[in-house]
Amino acid sequence: MINREFASSIKKLMPREQRSSDPDVPVSMWREKDRLRGYPETTMVVIFKTTGCSWYGFSSCSMCGYFNDVSKDIRSDNLKKQIDALSSTLDDVRVLKVFTSGSFLDPIEFPLDARNYFFSTLKGRVDKLLIESRTEYITESNIGYLRDYGIPIRIAIGLESANDRIMKDSINKGSTFAKFVSSAEIIKKLNYELRTYLLFKPLFLSEEASIADTLDSIEKSGKYSTDISVNPMNIQRNTMVEHLWKKGLYRLPRLWSLARILLEARKYGHQVVSYPTGGNKERGIHNNRPDPELLQLIYDGSLNQDFSGLEQYYNAADKSNYFEILDAEKVNLFQPDYEKLIGRISDASVVI
Repeated sequence: MINREFASSIKKLMPREQRSSDPDVPVSMWREKDRLRGYPETTMVVIFKTTGCSWYGFSSCSMCGYFNDVSKDIRSDNLKKQIDALSSTLDDVRVLKVFTSGSFLDPIEFPLDARNYFFSTLKGRVDKLLIESRTEYITESNIGYLRDYGIPIRIAIGLESANDRIMKDSINKGSTFAKFVSSAEIIKKLNYELRTYLLFKPLFLSEEASIADTLDSIEKSGKYSTDISVNPMNIQRNTMVEHLWKKGLYRLPRLWSLARILLEARKYGHQVVSYPTGGNKERGIHNNRPDPELLQLIYDGSLNQDFSGLEQYYNAADKSNYFEILDAEKVNLFQPDYEKLIGRISDASVVI
């Protein structure tokens, strides 16, 4: 399921040279709130610096710029020093989320001796762990033994959409819904948990169509998932999304639309969360005007799984202009950012 012309166009936008940086230090570490044990609590987050996603060798997903943080010089010894850096800052936090620029479970990106060192170092210090992976690395032989360390694990998979056409022609994921289902069944068999990532508003979909696709994907993936994380698009460097956004040919989704998804998704009975990256900022999900109260209600509702406050705010607001704009956008292949287009026109030289 690959659109080779689309994949090639995405590949051309990726930087040819990798930045040099300290291979012994993670890309970033911070603390935030999540509900991996069924209630809001402080969670440590680490992004390990690695050689990057295996998919980068062919292309990349249209929205993913994590290749900007990879280094070809990372080896197991470097990863072990990054693990030590994490261990020294963990303190009394008992819940950990681990990210890389690809898949933690990829034995090439994160070699097995480094993976085992990670689990040995954190055994007894972490009560819940979330790790990410593409579907191809979720096999019994690759991950079954991790249970022996006694750390409860939730594996996160970027399904993005349950629609294979969207995965191929809008996201360039290089995967299918069937592969997701197969991986989910292995995760369940091994008594791990599953967090499913869905991408809200990929390229070439109207906002209304993307709302419908996200809700459809929640319904279809929910029976396999412990929880579902709806991730609104954010603009990352050197991506196809950024390329079109800079030209004014892509408009980021609106917070009103994310609120609609979270409120409507309750009918399916699944645990759905959303912690928007860059919310209310230029490169993140936003309405025409910043709305910090709406964004906070989305965060709070996700953490507490109580969206009554969000529902009250949503129903009381005048959204007539929002619905008019979404209705007008339906006829467009591209989803133009009119303010950006007008800015480009204003800055252009006029030749008579």
